[in-house]
Amino acid sequence: MVAQQMVERRVPVRQVARQLGVDESSLRYRLSRPAEAPDGRQARPSVLDGWEARVDAVLARFDDPRLRGETGATVEASVVHGVLQRDYGFLGSYQAVRRYLTRRFAGAPVQAIRRVETPPGVQAQHDWFECAARVGGGVQVVYGLIGTLSYSRASFVWVSLGTQQLAWQTGHLALFRRYGGVPLWIRIDNLKTGVASGAGPTAVLTPAFATFARTCGFGVDPCRPACGSDKGKTERSVRTHRSLFADLLVASWTDLPALQAALDARSALVQTQRRCPMTGTPIAEALTAERALLQPVPDLQELFDCVVARRVSRDCLVSFEGRRYSVPFAWIGRQVEVRGTAQEVVVWAEGQAIARHPRHTRRTLVLEPAHYDGESTATVSAPTPLGRRARLQLAARPHTALLPPPEAVARPLSQYLTLLRGAGV
Repeated sequence: MVAQQMVERRVPVRQVARQLGVDESSLRYRLSRPAEAPDGRQARPSVLDGWEARVDAVLARFDDPRLRGETGATVEASVVHGVLQRDYGFLGSYQAVRRYLTRRFAGAPVQAIRRVETPPGVQAQHDWFECAARVGGGVQVVYGLIGTLSYSRASFVWVSLGTQQLAWQTGHLALFRRYGGVPLWIRIDNLKTGVASGAGPTAVLTPAFATFARTCGFGVDPCRPACGSDKGKTERSVRTHRSLFADLLVASWTDLPALQAALDARSALVQTQRRCPMTGTPIAEALTAERALLQPVPDLQELFDCVVARRVSRDCLVSFEGRRYSVPFAWIGRQVEVRGTAQEVVVWAEGQAIARHPRHTRRTLVLEPAHYDGESTATVSAPTPLGRRARLQLAARPHTALLPPPEAVARPLSQYLTLLRGAGV
């Protein structure tokens, strides 16, 4: 049980419940029960006793195969509960409906799941998860894109502050670089950033993601709807990473790159400790062998979703998305290109990046002191160097640092002896 492992790692139960998206009281109840203890509620009378005909009518409306003793896609308990409430005035809870259906169809045939293991270099599975993390002095919702190579089980996490189209594609590119190549196929969920319409085999990809996939050279294999086993390795990775990375996700980080570096280091450590079920070797060794079969990562520039041309002001600033960012003073008065990537604002000039700043910060004025240092150019004189008082203020030091040290006064030893006698020593 993932929750039990997280609690054993001294993660507070409240934090575990928030990360897993469950009720805290329910989680505490589940943790307090023995693992194999029977659920006594199954033997209690149900509020649906006597409602069999109405429940059958609802199931028949959706052609549920359980009525015929067959296997297949069954109607969700939440749907049955909603129809009973709307059409029959049912006042019971969803849990009562779920327990009733479980008890009634306990003897129904179990649908077997086909286990498929792809060859090395063929497939990776990608999926999002979210959690609350302390980043930059405050609590923010952080999204992690988990990627798992299906053969070696090598798994990595790329974190972002959003899940929009740019973050989706940038995250894929970041995972490919961590894999050391591009698999032939990527299995994804039916997310709106990847799938424009349909689902599973009938899915139609978004134009942006289809172009990105074609450029990188991989095929997209969306999961069937409501079939979590289709991407079981990634679903399992989400649960595993919540346990393995629990201490990192509750720690405080100065910025997102610091959290990313810690996650990468933990992934490398885990890969040396765990074994690949297909080779019997550590995952790190299996990954090294699989990298030789991956396609090369395309040499793409950073993906961006917004680009503007700006002239650098005399105080070395450019405007972008309601904020002002500093650039090196040598570019004063010249035209530059400002791009918004998934995590940074990048200023380009003459084919190179001349400044980088974090994007979507709370600050509206983002400065880099090094942009105001350096030698004058033929067209721009360097800013006046900071004086002692200015440097003290920037370092948050008091004015007393400017005062000379007090002079040392030499006194004869007899004066100290007199003071000691007067003190009764």
